[in-house]
Amino acid sequence: MKKLKVVTGLLLIFTVSSVFADQVEKNEIGQARNAAAIVINTKTLQKLQKILPELPEVVDQDMAIILCPEKDTPQWGECLYEVGGTGPAGGLVFYTTDGGRHGIEASPTDQGQSEWGCYNTEFEGVTGTAIGSGAANTKIISESNCVGRYSYSGEIAARVSNNYELNGFDDWYLPSRDELYLMNKDLIAKDLGGFKGRSYWSSSNYTISSRPDEFAWIQSFGGDNYGVSRFGELSVRSIRSF
Repeated sequence: MKKLKVVTGLLLIFTVSSVFADQVEKNEIGQARNAAAIVINTKTLQKLQKILPELPEVVDQDMAIILCPEKDTPQWGECLYEVGGTGPAGGLVFYTTDGGRHGIEASPTDQGQSEWGCYNTEFEGVTGTAIGSGAANTKIISESNCVGRYSYSGEIAARVSNNYELNGFDDWYLPSRDELYLMNKDLIAKDLGGFKGRSYWSSSNYTISSRPDEFAWIQSFGGDNYGVSRFGELSVRSIRSF
C-alpha cells in the first residue's frame, strides 16, 4: 500500500535551526565565522519558512509534512478526512473514524458489471454484513476456485474489486451489505458517485434464503437492499479502508 507523498526538501535544516537553536553551544575557541555560509543559510531558511507551515509549539509525537487531498499547501501531522471529501487514493469518503484520521473510501467510478458468481457454492465466513467485514469476505471469495455461471460475464465481482488499482493503491475490496448501505445513504445525499438508479453487489452472502449457496445481498441505490440470485449481472463499486 502506498502512503501519501511526504514533503521532505531541506526539512532537516529547518528543524535543526528552529527547534534546537537553544541547544547550540557558544563558540569559545575563537574560531572565525564563515560569513558567506551564514548568509546562504539565512536565505535558505527564509525561503523554507515561506514554503513550510509553521511548526506547532507543542509536539508530543513524531510528525511529517504531508500534502493532503484537496489542499494546496502542506501541513504538519496527519490528514483529516470527512464524508463526501476525497480520500487518500482519490476515492469518495463515505465513513470516518478517529476524528477523520481513518475511514473508508469508494472508487469514484464503477468497475463495470459482473456476476457475483460461485453459484451453488457454500462459503463459510462470507456471511458478514457489518461495516468492516467486506475485506474478509472479498478475500475468501477471491481465493476460491469458483467462477461465473455464464461465460459472457467475465470475472466475478469479488475478484474484479480484488484486482482493482487506482493511483497506486491496490487494496480495494467488494463492500459488505452495510458498507454499501452507507454509500447509498451518505454519497447519494451529496449527489456524488453517479450511483443513482443502479444496483450493486455486496460481498455478503444472503443467509436468509433457504438456498444461501445461490443468493447474495445487493443494494439498490436510491432504494433498499435485498437478496438476489448470484448469476445476475450487476454493477461493481470497490472500496478500501485507510
